[in-house]
Amino acid sequence: MKYSSAAWSEKRKAGLTKYLFFDGILITGGPFAVVMQVVGYFFLRDEGQSFGQYFSASRTWVTFFFHATLFGLIIGFLNWRRNENAYLDSQNKA
Repeated sequence: MKYSSAAWSEKRKAGLTKYLFFDGILITGGPFAVVMQVVGYFFLRDEGQSFGQYFSASRTWVTFFFHATLFGLIIGFLNWRRNENAYLDSQNKA
């Protein structure tokens, strides 16, 4: 479990939606999207496109949003389930 039982008890009281937004999208999805945009600059940009042109293009920011949101929601939900199962197991053993 990523959190202690006491810390997870507090996190789970806030609910899945808040967990997915903060821990999923912002903490997990945000850095992933930044890395994907840097990788995209080196491998996916159009020929002759400068750094400034790539990062000012609307396509770049749309893909940034989708990377952060989709990856964050998926990984956030998987982490929620993993932490919830570990918490319930620790409660049943006690």
